[in-house]
Amino acid sequence: MSPPLFEVRDLAVGVYDEDLAARSTGEGSGLWVESEERELPSGWRRVISGLSFIVQPGEVLAIVGESGGGKTLSLLGSFDLLGGGATVISGEVFLDGARIYPLPGTRKRSWRLRKRSNRYDFDDSDWREAIGMDVGFLFQNAITAWEPTSYIGDQAGEALDEHTDLTQEEIEARVFDALGDVKLPKAHKFFSFAHQMSRGEAQRAMLAAALIKSPRLLVADEPLSGLDVSVAAAILDLIRDLQRKRNMAMILVTHDLAMVASIANRVAIMYAGRLVEIGPSNDVFHDPQHPYTAGLLSSIPMPGVDRLQPIEGDAPRLIDVPSDECAFTPRCPYAVAACRESLPELEPTASGAVACFRHTELTLRGLPT
Repeated sequence: MSPPLFEVRDLAVGVYDEDLAARSTGEGSGLWVESEERELPSGWRRVISGLSFIVQPGEVLAIVGESGGGKTLSLLGSFDLLGGGATVISGEVFLDGARIYPLPGTRKRSWRLRKRSNRYDFDDSDWREAIGMDVGFLFQNAITAWEPTSYIGDQAGEALDEHTDLTQEEIEARVFDALGDVKLPKAHKFFSFAHQMSRGEAQRAMLAAALIKSPRLLVADEPLSGLDVSVAAAILDLIRDLQRKRNMAMILVTHDLAMVASIANRVAIMYAGRLVEIGPSNDVFHDPQHPYTAGLLSSIPMPGVDRLQPIEGDAPRLIDVPSDECAFTPRCPYAVAACRESLPELEPTASGAVACFRHTELTLRGLPT
């Protein structure tokens, strides 16, 4: 059997919090820490634990949950693209069965906090080429994702310039073609700066920059965030059309369940830094196994429903999530003593997996068929 296109195994991510550091009386926060499981220095807290998932060729996996639940940290951590104040603690990442993080036979990446930023020291050309060419990215704020003093067209072609032997003329031709694919005026937008574009145009241009490399995997983190409804609908149609035409795999991070229903093959539900349910989108939407999943679905406006039924209470901050009980317990109407005494692990179901002690005895309402 062929390996998955993309696989994450047991990823753990830590973040730095100034309040934690101020309350701590232990060692300082400037210690070196290798990227393996061990105690974190003062002020750091493990917030993502045991994250594992796979993406098959041509498949769309959506990672869904409330804001602040760790979706973006998980996504960026999976590609070792976290910024200052966050770091991968442990885990392995594979592309086509080959481990791309940490790389075999190389020194493990290390980090330390220096005042307000992390300093990375590595030279992994294989990793850079894999991320640069095989994976395309769409980020939340497309305007700020572009470097403000360079033309959009020049930036869009940087990956080809770095990782291929194409001439400048060939690279520019590909950029022009990609801008046309996303329905942007070619010459005008090639010589535009980010501040001269609307949010919708900047997102389309980012999609063009992602597609120019013919990636096998497209990674989209809230790609419609902040867009007008009509603009968002048009960009979603464009993403969906290009993904299917090119048979690209895709990881989509969002809290928009309607978007997920229209594009995703499988859905991973995340709460407080952990996956609580994963399975085919049709099964998750119509036959949820976790109370949190059912709560999300009951918050969707539907014909014939007069009032929405939001989940009671608020999601915890990631640094406050307990490690020895189900984090959803305070908001769960089905919680029992066992939920407060230990942490449920993902267990196989008929078509996926769920982390709930009571999933075999509960019948939860999903969306109508």
